[in-house]
Amino acid sequence: MKILIIKAFGIVVLFMVGIFSKLAAQQTSMEKTLTPKQQTLIAIAGQTAKGNLTTLKISLSKGLDAGLTVNEIKEAILHCYAYAGFPRSIRGLQTFMTVIDERKAKGVNDKLGADASPINNGGNKYNRGKQILEKLTGVKETGPKKGYAAFAPTMDVFLKEHLFADIFERDILTFADRELVTVSVISAIGDAEPMLRSHLSICLNVGLTPEQLQHFVGVIKSTVGQKEAEAAQSVLNTVLGVKTALPKTPFTLVYKGALTKNENGKVNIHPVKYKLNGIDIAANVYTPANYDPEKQYSAVVVAHPNGGIKEQTAGLYAQRLAESGYITIAADAAYQGGSCGEPRHTDKPANRVEDIHGMADYITQYAGVDSNSLGVLGICGGGGYTLKAAQSDKRFKAVATLSMFNSGEVRRNGFQNSQLATIQERLQKATDARAEEARGGKMTYAGVGSITDEEIAKTTTDLYREGYEYYYRTHAHPNSTFLYTMSSMLDLMTWDATTGMDLINQPLLMMAGSKADTKYMTDEAFKKATNAKSKELFVIDGATHIQSYYKPEYVNQAVDRLLQFYKKNL
Repeated sequence: MKILIIKAFGIVVLFMVGIFSKLAAQQTSMEKTLTPKQQTLIAIAGQTAKGNLTTLKISLSKGLDAGLTVNEIKEAILHCYAYAGFPRSIRGLQTFMTVIDERKAKGVNDKLGADASPINNGGNKYNRGKQILEKLTGVKETGPKKGYAAFAPTMDVFLKEHLFADIFERDILTFADRELVTVSVISAIGDAEPMLRSHLSICLNVGLTPEQLQHFVGVIKSTVGQKEAEAAQSVLNTVLGVKTALPKTPFTLVYKGALTKNENGKVNIHPVKYKLNGIDIAANVYTPANYDPEKQYSAVVVAHPNGGIKEQTAGLYAQRLAESGYITIAADAAYQGGSCGEPRHTDKPANRVEDIHGMADYITQYAGVDSNSLGVLGICGGGGYTLKAAQSDKRFKAVATLSMFNSGEVRRNGFQNSQLATIQERLQKATDARAEEARGGKMTYAGVGSITDEEIAKTTTDLYREGYEYYYRTHAHPNSTFLYTMSSMLDLMTWDATTGMDLINQPLLMMAGSKADTKYMTDEAFKKATNAKSKELFVIDGATHIQSYYKPEYVNQAVDRLLQFYKKNL
């Protein structure tokens, strides 16, 4: 099965706040994410390096099922020894032998595949290795030896003659696949950032894309470990030139005034995990100062924007509400952020609505929470999904949205109805994507993997320009992604946040900036809330969509109005 990513401005594009771009003038390109074969190579290499033999057995079987030959997997494990040592590599080979025998016993005859072609041993072996290294890096090696090569020349000889001449010259795996194996092993063993940085750069030079390397980090996270993935993401950010505000704190919160530690007598943050329909959900619970589990507190569920995560604006609002005495929860959507679920970046409305129900399930059982005093706040796309959740879930006694974004309407019609003429064309693309997935073929993604400062500056709409700045620059986070599966469009384009608005009978507060070019969606939904017990449209004077996420003068207005609203209705 192959995986395909579409990077498109103005055709099908994932923007972090979940809208289609109107910037049709910008160029489009087709870029692939990692194939299932490559994904299993990453898992096999990382688990071999770690010595996680139980999970390695699973990945080895998956690799064979994905179409890797016995010799290709064997070659990947052989390659590992150059970076993780003979013991790990030999244990990997022994585990692979066991897997093959077990599959044979079940009647599975795996394809052996081609063996390595004979290596041309003509010429100076050191020079052959040097030439291969120069081809990988794209840089000619000139001048006197430096660093370890000058300090220990024998090491330089071993690297050139053995690693690059003997190993990289073998043709069973491509240079790109060998580099994926290499960066997987280096990520797994840890504390080798300079080498990881060098080989991630080589990955780009041999044809791997930034999107594929972001995908690589995701595979490391799901098959090797969270810590290893975070370290790899940090190095990758440097390689890609991503300007991230990610602080080195236990909670990786990226908003101003974020908690860096828990202290007695102050608001505390509690990272938690819970199951939702069999999927592990990652969430942060915020408790107020002097929290006493024996007391009773009102609680608020906070749903994050499309593409956003709990460490960004959702966390900011959750923390601010906790500072005023509420217990709050912000969770990453299933299939996204720190939560589990495959395929990654699935973005279906039913899942996002279920995420909100799931937060309610968890927080109403949290010590000290009054289950009869539960509010909800949805931001951007989370606002649209909050409206839908509140239509049926009457545990929510007070419903609020900020800069509400109707994902279904925009996926269907385009932002500000800019794509009405291509609805059927885009539905066909989504249909084709799902059919291809069902056949075991390529998985197609819509998305933007990275953006330059120049591209940001040329973006004409406030929403996109400020959104790029927020998500790619000032509030970037490695778990925040720009991708969603194309097949999700089948669900998104037939969904609408405002259908059934008359079912909301709770008090309703909808907030949007006076300068927000998304405000029309808040206005549309507000008009349809005909049966709300009470309803208010609060306009944040001067704010754009994205500015309501972080600018103190606008956040303060929103929080003040929320506190009045929840105090009255919870």
